[in-house]
Amino acid sequence: MTTVFFLFLLHLSLGLLAALPLVPDRAGARFFKLCASMAAAMTTCALFLVLRRFALEGGPSAPGAQRYAAVAWTTGAFLVLTVLYNRAWHFGWSRVTGPLLGGALAAGLAAALAAAPGPLVIAADLTSVLLLGAATAAMVLGHFYLVVLDLPITALRRLTVLLIVALGLRAVAVAVALVGPIHAGYEEARLVASGLWSADGIFVWMRLLFGIAGPLSLVWFIWKTVEIRSTQSATGILYVQLFLVLAGELLATYLRVAAGFPL
Repeated sequence: MTTVFFLFLLHLSLGLLAALPLVPDRAGARFFKLCASMAAAMTTCALFLVLRRFALEGGPSAPGAQRYAAVAWTTGAFLVLTVLYNRAWHFGWSRVTGPLLGGALAAGLAAALAAAPGPLVIAADLTSVLLLGAATAAMVLGHFYLVVLDLPITALRRLTVLLIVALGLRAVAVAVALVGPIHAGYEEARLVASGLWSADGIFVWMRLLFGIAGPLSLVWFIWKTVEIRSTQSATGILYVQLFLVLAGELLATYLRVAAGFPL
């Protein structure tokens, strides 16, 4: 479970920072500091988990297996750059916020890629990063319309579009894993998914229900509330959306680690 929570927290932190370029500076320093603080806290927890379990030696079950050292060091760099990005907003160092964010995203992406063993897993992980970041950033931004009264609705609209695109890409990645031309190891996992009431198959169906079907059913309502500028209503629906996405992606990460099935 250490690897499961490490990957989940890393993807969530990376996705949250990746959504920030779509938010204008008018959201205020508090918004960017909050998002960076959340990412730094989750990354710290992720690093603590793997270092306590695997130290710097790693092992077959460590994130990235033989590439564990690269995963650990790039995650550490991601954490340091995220903290510096947070401090840059705190002290008003506007000239370095962009480069620091770019550096943090590069380090986080390197860590995520080093932890992924193959192209199918890379596609699953990157779409997971995008979906987690869009859902979290949109929910957090919705609250700031209560305190930043002149914040343009285009900011939330951009994140809503990102959320819709991320959901679409995530659904495609899941569909390819389920029915696409994949090797025999995934064929066995796909047979597990066909057992609706089996001990393992139920997790697959829960992942599809909570992580794909549930969020897709809410997209229309989120878009309509954003279009009529009802930010409070949109934020309420985004709460539910975020819960479903978090539950679905945590289950997906478990299946990816425990069964080798990048769903």
